[in-house]
Amino acid sequence: MAHQRNVTEGKFTKIGMDKFAVASRDRESLPGGTLFGPLIVDTPGSKWCLFELRVSGDGPFFMPQLIVGSEKAEEQNVAISLIPTSKNNAGSRTFAAPISSERLNRRLYVIPSLKSCSINNADMRVTALSKAQVAVNFLKGSLRSPKLVMKSVFKDNQGFQFASRNGRPSVSIVISSLVELATRGFPNPDQLYFGPDPRYCQWTNARFETLIPRRMLPESRELFHLQVAVIRSQSQSDDDLCLTVNSLIAAGIPQDSILTIDDGRREPQELSTTTSFEEFLEQLITLKERYILCLRAGDTVSRDLLDVLRTSSPSADPKCVYLDHDHLTTDGALHDFEFKPDCSPNSLIFRNYPSRAALVKASLATRLLHSTPALEATGVLGLLYACEMEASRNGNAGILHIAVPAIHLRRETDEEIKTRSDQEQAARYLFLGKYAPRLRVNSSPLAGSSWQSNPEPDKTVSIVIPTRNRADLLKEAIESITALTAYPHYEIVVIDNQSDDPQTVTFLRELSDRGGVAVKDFDEPFNFARMHNAVIPELLSDYILMLNNDTQVVNALWLSKMIDLFELPNIGIVGNKLLYPDHTIQHVGATGGLKGPMSHHLVGQRDELTHPILSFPRDVLAVTGACLLIPRILYLECGGMDEKLAVSYNDMDLCLSVRVNTGKAVLVSSHGGVIHKESKSRGQKFNSEQQALLNREAEYFDAKWRSHIRPDPFYNPNLSLDRDFEPW
Repeated sequence: MAHQRNVTEGKFTKIGMDKFAVASRDRESLPGGTLFGPLIVDTPGSKWCLFELRVSGDGPFFMPQLIVGSEKAEEQNVAISLIPTSKNNAGSRTFAAPISSERLNRRLYVIPSLKSCSINNADMRVTALSKAQVAVNFLKGSLRSPKLVMKSVFKDNQGFQFASRNGRPSVSIVISSLVELATRGFPNPDQLYFGPDPRYCQWTNARFETLIPRRMLPESRELFHLQVAVIRSQSQSDDDLCLTVNSLIAAGIPQDSILTIDDGRREPQELSTTTSFEEFLEQLITLKERYILCLRAGDTVSRDLLDVLRTSSPSADPKCVYLDHDHLTTDGALHDFEFKPDCSPNSLIFRNYPSRAALVKASLATRLLHSTPALEATGVLGLLYACEMEASRNGNAGILHIAVPAIHLRRETDEEIKTRSDQEQAARYLFLGKYAPRLRVNSSPLAGSSWQSNPEPDKTVSIVIPTRNRADLLKEAIESITALTAYPHYEIVVIDNQSDDPQTVTFLRELSDRGGVAVKDFDEPFNFARMHNAVIPELLSDYILMLNNDTQVVNALWLSKMIDLFELPNIGIVGNKLLYPDHTIQHVGATGGLKGPMSHHLVGQRDELTHPILSFPRDVLAVTGACLLIPRILYLECGGMDEKLAVSYNDMDLCLSVRVNTGKAVLVSSHGGVIHKESKSRGQKFNSEQQALLNREAEYFDAKWRSHIRPDPFYNPNLSLDRDFEPW
């Protein structure tokens, strides 16, 4: 990316592009935001200069920018938008902006377009500006959009990315901001946020300066040892491949570290080394400790990808590194982000959430191919997915998550989705054969996930239902269990907490008399934790299924699917997706720090098959005790639930106790099959005494587990804790 040319006063100087873009159909094809530079400028004697960029080609030349590198590492760079001028020759366009000599003496870079464009030639020129010309530029800029001026001055670190400030800006800041705006040509911040998701573009630019490189590193920077493989399908054009290769080169990745895995039915391209998958496998052993990044033609990477990787990698040696990603439209807009959890080995089995934004050690791929030769038949995407799953078994020591959306993926075609899904399924089958041989899993991006343990286990389950009065709810819950539970080895145990309603008392007596349901009395004030701690030690079953009395089973496999998940290694607790009666989400896992110490996420949203959080089992910090499955021995080993949490957080406390004290995972099933009416038996309105109790329990729970729930490893730090699964 370092490619120097002198820019001298008074005449245009050609900027060579051979190191930044790759020829495509007799022209240069650039991905949006490709960087040229650094430039060395012979500064005129005046304090102010006019910087001009002249480009030719098909374009589009959308908001070209001059990037002024910061002098201090903690400061961000300045992006000066170049404004179209009337000095246009046939076949070319000229853009210009006034700039101080002081800035011209810094490290300068040029971005010809923020959108993907075609460019044949680029020339630059610097000329001195007199004081009168500076005054005219300032006046014209100030009059262009007074509202925009004031909006930008008073915005807090938005749009123009001024330094953060608290409260109203001082007079000196206002004046300096006005001068800054005038001399930068007043780029409209709203123009930077284009595409189908302007809000995301605005957010990611404010958080990561996506459209502006975070900082420029010296040319002698230490490189992240990377080998990139670009998969190109038969239906794709050369332009798709150019877009990907150009973005890699613009990020500073050497061209000899880029190869194309092709279908073999094309003429070889000079863009990069072209090879087959079989030849690629033979090369793996020579790559040794390099990381492999596998993209599809049409994907792009951020200009500072290498910097992100280098500065985010710890001294440890992870076998896999994955980043957040978003998607790229054909005109270069970013949208549809995927902000990922930290290492989630069980989630990864059901869904390849790192996707193509993952890097794996070549040595790991070579070792897996040696130990499991059948992996060769799964294709390149299957092999890399197997590497991700294998690395995740060692937790954060084996796999590293970098929460920066530095990779931008194009949308896959239906054919590509099917190919990837088939390759991943083949790799999943081989992986489970080693770690969970009795479990079969089928997953696809469009249909979600299904699984089955074969043969079906014969473990016994005690379904424990606490209740007080409300015979109508309890009767519906028990009848739905007995009518719709396919799993045969279960018993129902009702804990009666001082019911005094005659109808309920009669119903409980009938249950005891006819058999099939055991009724245990808990003759103390309501304490959810204590009543379970009192009854569970008396039971003899293998598993305890905690179930609320205001639930209704609607799918016969609800319990079978939960038990099947214990076939995975190191599972401690399995929860279940619960729906309200209107079939919106009531529970699908809890997030630490969300709207308080911990809260359910996605409450009230539609249960959509294609939603990745709703359609695949996931690692979570905690699940609700309204439907929670745990081995009875494990419950006792952890000391049961904390009886100081009589009303709330006792179930989440149990989950955290299992995770922290035993190292076992908490998983939420996406199968569902249970309706939950959400605490109807206790109601939703609390008096002042009840609210005070809830507040005390929240404070106690937060103090006990704060260091383990904030941050939540399964909830991306880029997401808001006020609005779940939205950028903050």
